[in-house]
Amino acid sequence: MKICAADALAAILLFGVLTCWAPGYWPEALVEISAFGMVAWWIIRRKIDTSGPAFYVITGLALWGPAQLASGLTACRFQTAKAALYWGANAATFFVARAICNSQDSRNRFLRSLLWLGSIVSLFVVLEFFTSAGKVFWWFSSGQDRVFGPFLYKNACAAFVELLFPLAVYQSLLDDRDSLVYIGAAATMFAAVMTTASRAGGTLLAGELGVLVFLTSRRGIIAPDLLHRRLRWTAIFSVALIGVVGWQTTVYKFAEPEPYRIRGELLRSSLSMAAERPMTGFGLGTWSTVYPAYARFDDGLAANHAHCDWVEWSAEGGVLFAALVVWLAAWSFKPSVNSLWGIGVPAVFMHSLVDYPLREPALAAVLFALTGALAARTSSSRICET
Repeated sequence: MKICAADALAAILLFGVLTCWAPGYWPEALVEISAFGMVAWWIIRRKIDTSGPAFYVITGLALWGPAQLASGLTACRFQTAKAALYWGANAATFFVARAICNSQDSRNRFLRSLLWLGSIVSLFVVLEFFTSAGKVFWWFSSGQDRVFGPFLYKNACAAFVELLFPLAVYQSLLDDRDSLVYIGAAATMFAAVMTTASRAGGTLLAGELGVLVFLTSRRGIIAPDLLHRRLRWTAIFSVALIGVVGWQTTVYKFAEPEPYRIRGELLRSSLSMAAERPMTGFGLGTWSTVYPAYARFDDGLAANHAHCDWVEWSAEGGVLFAALVVWLAAWSFKPSVNSLWGIGVPAVFMHSLVDYPLREPALAAVLFALTGALAARTSSSRICET
């Protein structure tokens, strides 16, 4: 049953990622319904692990929106209701992934499914860069000049790769039989982030690679000469692919004068919002509704997010809600470093300091699924690796 459940959860995440470009609420709704259905089944079977503080923190995040709705502490009930479903589905995904990944075989199967999902999406990103003309999968018009696989926003795509890149690198270092396959997957992911021209994405991916190499070498997981050989192949593959897709745009973006001026204005406005209602917030999902009253400038464009998830969470849910997310991010650090394959989780939380990648429901679902897998690995009595 657990093996089948691992496949089912991977399929739900696959559907969410591949349809995140689609207009309307239906793709998100189907993922949420599926997540709620799976967690209900596991609750009925009494397989949900309620041990440890992570369970209570995740539950608190899921109940925050309903509590705001019940108490009337929201500026827009509809937006908060949608956000409540979003956080509830994230919690359901975490609980299901934690239950499934209690078994080493199931965890390995699930993580490899995510690895191939990241590899295939990254390949689409690279190919679409040259040939799609703004059409998702060369067929569906997006109304944009460029798309990034199924993602319409570059930083959402970059954060998605950040989550799964460590899986490919880790597997390339430890798998003797298919190391070149995983090296190719990792190089494709790196090239995909370069095509997005995301400064945070490129920096974090390079940081992930450095941390993985350092920890792998320090722990003696792989012989030094073999490590150097595989790193050389990784460099060769990566440089070749990056040379094809180009690196100039990303480098030029680092040289832009005042690259975060507009984001700074949005940040100050969001801090003013958070200071207005520090304990209760304006209601989850209501930032774009409340922001105009606190706007400091008008460039003629609609502002949909604060470009900092952390401050936006504080403005919408109050400091206590943000503290729960801070605790989750801090908790994820140790198991991520211990596992090596999970360091993408704290990396995406870091990315959220300068952007809003976790406002993409499909990406958030993958992050919470990986966090659930980390929780299962931590609570398991056995040492399990991918």
